[in-house]
Amino acid sequence: MLHTVFAPLTIARKLAGDRLLGDLRDHPDAVMNALDTITETVIRYVAAVAQVGADGIFYASQDASRDVLDEGEHARFSMPYSWRVLESLNGGPLFTMLHLHGQRIYFDRKATLPVAAISWHDRLTAPSLSDALERFSGAVAGGLNETETLLEGPASAVTAQVVDAIGQTGGQTGGTGVIITPGCVLPLAAPDEFPDAAVRAVKGAGA
Repeated sequence: MLHTVFAPLTIARKLAGDRLLGDLRDHPDAVMNALDTITETVIRYVAAVAQVGADGIFYASQDASRDVLDEGEHARFSMPYSWRVLESLNGGPLFTMLHLHGQRIYFDRKATLPVAAISWHDRLTAPSLSDALERFSGAVAGGLNETETLLEGPASAVTAQVVDAIGQTGGQTGGTGVIITPGCVLPLAAPDEFPDAAVRAVKGAGA
């Protein structure tokens, strides 16, 4: 069971809305002071998650896209605070999966963070699973198109995506290979038969 935890800048954006991007440019010191406070709160929250018995965290960043921040803004306002949160785990028992939301993502920069796995919309934006495994030392998570295949099927298309994902990653599963997941959350409207088809395909592959 992975508990969702949002990155500090993502939380700030949810609190402030669209005005945050203007404040980053017009009042950077004020934003960084707020991010310091949010970060310390998230660190305490992650520690509490560990204490109540979660297996890990799904660390979601909605600011890792060129469509949201330019590279300099991402480096200044996003990365340092995520480093502080993730380093607070000190290599503890929590499994950490980083989720990069959106398209045109800063994959290589985010791949430097101390996490065990990275999830992103791999069927909708670069890199592919195979490319990502060459650029990240942990596991990659994805393979299923959540916006089309898991909603519309057919089941054979779901199976085909599982087979393709495992094939892209050299047949490795778990560990430093691939974890089969949707590119983001599983849509509530997804018919049960399609996630079931994915599970059958993974089991059939001996994963």
